[in-house]
Amino acid sequence: MAFRIHESVVCGEIDNRKKGVVRGKVWVEGRAEPMVLELQGNAWPDLAGCLLKFTNPQKRIPDAHLESLHPIQRGTIGDLTASRKVRVFDVPLEEALDMIRRKEKPPEHMANCLYLEWYSEANGRVVIESADYELTISAPEWRLTAEEDAERAKQAAAGMVDFMAKLAAAIEEQQRGHKDPEPE
Repeated sequence: MAFRIHESVVCGEIDNRKKGVVRGKVWVEGRAEPMVLELQGNAWPDLAGCLLKFTNPQKRIPDAHLESLHPIQRGTIGDLTASRKVRVFDVPLEEALDMIRRKEKPPEHMANCLYLEWYSEANGRVVIESADYELTISAPEWRLTAEEDAERAKQAAAGMVDFMAKLAAAIEEQQRGHKDPEPE
C-alpha cells in the first residue's frame, strides 16, 4: 500500500520555505546518492515555511524494495508534520511485547512523531514515520493562514483519494489480464 522507509533512512532535509513547494533530499541505507524530492503542496503549520533537517540515530535496515524507489520523487505531498502524537514504549520493544503477551501494560508516554507522506508519480505513496529521529527545524519564513491550512488539509486528503483510485484501477487492470481458472 505504501513504501514505509523510516528504518532505512540515514538523514534528510525537507524545505517548505517557498509557499506551495516542498523540496528535499533523503539519504537511505545502501544508496550513495539521496532521493530528491520535488513536490507540490505545503506542510502542516508546524513545518510550513520551514527547513527541516532530520537524522536517524537508530541502526538502519536496508529495505529489500528500496531499489525500486525512483531517485527523483515528483508529485504532491500528503501530510508533513513533526507534531503527530504517538504512544512510545519506555522499555525495549521485545520487553513491551512480552508484557503484552502476559496481559500486562508496558510503560509508555506520548511523543511527537515525524510524519512525512507524499504521493510520487513513480512510486505512489511513500511514508517516513518515526518518533526516534533527531530534528532541527528553522524558524518559519512564512505562516499558513487559516484558509490556506484548510486548503492544505483538503489537498492532502485528495492526494490519498487519488492514490486509492489509481491503486484500484491498477488492480482492476491486472485482474482483467488474468482469466479465472476454468472449472474442471
